Amino acid sequence: MRRLAALAVVFLTLAGAVLRAGTPSAPPIQLGESRPMETALGDPTLPTAAATWVDMLKGAKQRVDLEHFYLSRKPGESLDPVLDEIGRAAARGVKVRLLLDAGMHRTYPQPADSLGQLANVSVRVIDYHRIAGGVQHAKFMIVDDREAWLGSQNLDWRALSHIHELGARVRLEPVARTFEDVFESDWAASDTTSHAAPVDRRPAKWPLAFEQDGVKGELWPSASPKPQSPASLPWDRDVLVGRLDAAQHEIVAQFLSYGVGGGKNADSTLHKALLAAASRGVKVKLIVSDWEIGGRGEADLRSLSATPGIEVRISQVPEWSGGYIPFARVEHCKYMVADTSWLWLGTSNWEPSYFLATRNLAITVHHAPLARQARGIFETSWTAPSAVALVPGATIAKRVHAESPPPGATLYGE
Repeated sequence: MRRLAALAVVFLTLAGAVLRAGTPSAPPIQLGESRPMETALGDPTLPTAAATWVDMLKGAKQRVDLEHFYLSRKPGESLDPVLDEIGRAAARGVKVRLLLDAGMHRTYPQPADSLGQLANVSVRVIDYHRIAGGVQHAKFMIVDDREAWLGSQNLDWRALSHIHELGARVRLEPVARTFEDVFESDWAASDTTSHAAPVDRRPAKWPLAFEQDGVKGELWPSASPKPQSPASLPWDRDVLVGRLDAAQHEIVAQFLSYGVGGGKNADSTLHKALLAAASRGVKVKLIVSDWEIGGRGEADLRSLSATPGIEVRISQVPEWSGGYIPFARVEHCKYMVADTSWLWLGTSNWEPSYFLATRNLAITVHHAPLARQARGIFETSWTAPSAVALVPGATIAKRVHAESPPPGATLYGE
């Protein structure tokens, strides 16, 4: 009998080992997308941002901290499952804090104020114009100091269904803890009666080594603006410029807007880094949203597109058949791939104010498989019929993205 019992224990132990070996572990870094309905943009094999957010919230045990530009809800749309999951987390005792930009909260006050009425949920706003001259533009979430999300998606129903967005779930505790320091810095700075210094409680050494898909990689987090960020966290602009300067063969990048700025926020560092890369033979390809057409940065984009070795395409995501959606149907991703081995993924558009005066976050990853994934997303947008080459002499009409629909269009929901 003892022998049978011992054999049973051995069998169960072996079975458990086989089960564990056969269950793939969660990747340290997992890209997640929002793909506009009725388009072929993006990579449908990737999880959606909405599903990823819900999964992270379901796993929360003690605390969830979210920092976003704004919160905008339309009843019955794709953000509702996320908000419902926040409510369920709070109901089981998870402490939830939400920090939003003060100016954008005045535009969309109701959803956040209603959320703040729930037990275990605290909502604050931060005036980054007062602090640094810009806005709180980062979009990130930290769960239990063990994992984090960052990406281009605002906490907005449109960002989950009608805008092309890219982000990443990072299951690396040092990154989550560092992002938590950024959140704590801004949470304290939202109190206008105090002058809190940036929090830097548990500095980590960068780069952080990890292994994924059998390939070793390294990760650097970065933030802006520099004076308002933890001292141990690299400045986002310098990390990005460093990767542009080190590129040997190819740079591809995508963002909503571009320019060298003006006044106190004028800075041509990124612009010069792209020109320098092209001059040493690196092929540069940029996708920019049609949001920039007619804006101050169009001239800077045309200057780039007239440079040998640099190609620029303007993305014009088609309108949705269900009606006109304000501030949507655009490419809003913010990422760069160098030599199909380096990936920079962040929340900053490529204008100086995003690095000098505005809160943003990013990760830079040296890992070829992840870089290839992002490079594939770029190629899909680059070859899409909605991408128009910005060549010398080409005229691209300015497109309406405002609150009111263009003539002849019907607003969705009316």
